Amino acid sequence: MAKGVLAAGALTLGATAFGTATGSAQREQTAVFSNKYYPEASFDVVSPLQTSATVEILQADGEPVPEISQPDEWTGYIIRYDIGDVREAGITTFLFTRGQRLSAGSRGTIGEDASVLSSQLNLLSTSVTEETETETGPQPLEEDEIDAFEEAIRDDDDDPENGGE
Repeated sequence: MAKGVLAAGALTLGATAFGTATGSAQREQTAVFSNKYYPEASFDVVSPLQTSATVEILQADGEPVPEISQPDEWTGYIIRYDIGDVREAGITTFLFTRGQRLSAGSRGTIGEDASVLSSQLNLLSTSVTEETETETGPQPLEEDEIDAFEEAIRDDDDDPENGGE
């Protein structure tokens, strides 16, 4: 009977571990090297890394680490932090994502919180928020604004100071 309980416990533990692994494989993750982690810092994506370079960086001595068993599921990027007044003098480093894509030239912000992802690779797990560009040019006028503008032009045309009657 003890063997049956032990086997059932192992089966339950195995199912739980599998369920956790499956769930975590589908969620978004971001990793940065601990010595290049600047919480809440903005950055520019300089360029994506080739998959082969990402895989090589995310391995130790050519072998996957337990925390990142499939490094080819990750996408690597070269980023430059925007710290201080001069963007060109920012710190350049790598950032890795799984389940999230960034574009070259896009901007983002590193998360405030981090935890150790792999002590062997000196990687922290954090979050990243990609910043969306906002319209800085003129915004289209609403219909009522167009009507008011056209009416103002007609009124100016009728004004004798503007050559009207």
